[in-house]
Amino acid sequence: MIAIVERGNTRTKLCLLSFSGIIVDVKYWNEFILSSIVDEIPDITEHIRYCNTSQGLETVPKNWIEIGVDSKWPFELNYSSRIGVDRLALVLGAKYVCGKLPILVVSCGTCLTFSFLDSNNIFQGGAISPGLSMRLKAMNSFTGSLPLLSPKYESGFSQKTFNTESSMQKGAYEGMIYEIEQRIRLFKDLDSGLKCFLSGGDGPAFAKSLESGIFATLNLEAIGLYAQWNYEHNK
Repeated sequence: MIAIVERGNTRTKLCLLSFSGIIVDVKYWNEFILSSIVDEIPDITEHIRYCNTSQGLETVPKNWIEIGVDSKWPFELNYSSRIGVDRLALVLGAKYVCGKLPILVVSCGTCLTFSFLDSNNIFQGGAISPGLSMRLKAMNSFTGSLPLLSPKYESGFSQKTFNTESSMQKGAYEGMIYEIEQRIRLFKDLDSGLKCFLSGGDGPAFAKSLESGIFATLNLEAIGLYAQWNYEHNK
């Protein structure tokens, strides 16, 4: 069995997979509690992979293998600055799922990210912008009168709103939808055969409002980290 621990900015996820890549179990924590995670990893687990995209610097057990940008990836990186390893895992997971290129992965998490793996198997980056909760928090933090709201995942045809709260919710949610749809169009201009995947904690909440032809896939990062392990051991 393989255990994959993903530490993000807002939550930590543990995925248990068979050696053939079948996901056996998934657990979540809203904070990184090492003892709780360790207790959920079966003794029969032979490989533990750790991916940290947060600012936390906790010490983890020596048998946990941390996966980073400098790990072995089965594609070329055309990206000169620091990049979150989660974005690499997402495009690899999408490639593993569909077996075709090019691929665009839209991740709706703390940030909204677009990650592009082109038809030549080269990672070409993509835009990063605020996620849904961040947009709402920013409106509250940088004004003197706008309230702090929790996200509502609703889209309406009318452009009319009747209070400040609904105006903020509409601007944040639909603004992300418009951004996602427009960027997908721009990437499809590069290659009409583009396969688009939607991921991240807020991904399912956006899938229903987006155009068809976008694959909403759970645990895509874990699948990518499994594929990276498989590449290291079987290439």
